[in-house]
Amino acid sequence: MVLKSVDFSQFLSEDSGIPFDIKFEVIEEVHDEFTKEKLEVDRKTVEAHRLLLSAASPVFKQQFFGKMRSSKHHFEIKDTNIRAFELFIQIIYGAENLNLDIKVMFEILDLADFYIIEPIKVKMIDAIRSKITFENLKTIADAASTYMHHEELASGMLKNCGKFLQSNLGSSNQIIDFLQDELMEPELIDKIIDLKCENCDYFECKDNMLATFPEHKPLRPGVKVKKWIRTGGETQMLECSISKVSLAPIPPNLRLNMQIDGGEIVLAVSDGSEMRLPLKKMSNNEFDHWYSSPLSSVNFLSTGGMIFRCKDKDILSGAGYMRITTNLGDDRDSDCNIDYDSD
Repeated sequence: MVLKSVDFSQFLSEDSGIPFDIKFEVIEEVHDEFTKEKLEVDRKTVEAHRLLLSAASPVFKQQFFGKMRSSKHHFEIKDTNIRAFELFIQIIYGAENLNLDIKVMFEILDLADFYIIEPIKVKMIDAIRSKITFENLKTIADAASTYMHHEELASGMLKNCGKFLQSNLGSSNQIIDFLQDELMEPELIDKIIDLKCENCDYFECKDNMLATFPEHKPLRPGVKVKKWIRTGGETQMLECSISKVSLAPIPPNLRLNMQIDGGEIVLAVSDGSEMRLPLKKMSNNEFDHWYSSPLSSVNFLSTGGMIFRCKDKDILSGAGYMRITTNLGDDRDSDCNIDYDSD
């Protein structure tokens, strides 16, 4: 318990009273365009403590105390820059309120990934995401594809760029137009757009989340959904796809979950039948609307009891629907027994 109250950043100072026992020679290099060789441009020694680094990173732990541990006290560090490695060590020691630019954040993220320090990875990802603007989005996207050697992390960062654009621009055409105006490489534009879910059309896939939509962007035909329907004491979940959405004027005083006169959603059911359901006004503040802030004044619509079916996982063991039989003969809430019907 006592260690939790210790400010380990104090040991970064040479006069802390606890001497450093490990040195890193950080070597900055650049690629020569003509010879294709790496040329050293700068180097600096960064000192630290084996025990503290090993407590934070399994890679350092194996390097310093593992079965194949090195007896050296001096190690070379390449493929990063001096400032990023210095700040990386400081963050391990708990230093806060550091002045980090986007490029350095990516370098630190890359180091945290290599040394398997999850808290620093999360911290850098959150910091980069919070700094995305129209002005620096191209820089962040370029850095994600250039500085990060971890494909999953790079894709996650590009997806954050896509979320920002979708939240502030909307349609794929507007997003592509913006990225082209920024003179972004066509391959990188394709990579960002390809991160969108092909079904719900969102960068943050809404699989198994309520299938609502802003009134200016109706669900397109072919979107796969699951729809709950109830008849008496039995509830079924049908696998469907959107066939047509018919919009209608929304009265300004219409309450949530109320039908919109003239509004309709037509669903194509997997058994070949068709359902025509009334369109309803839904909440625009549900927990799964990551974009609810920019669209806080927009009406969200759906038919109710409908969720996105993006992953297309058959949770029903091959069944076309799930039957839920309640203990009551009406539509009141109750405990229920769930039977999975299969062919």
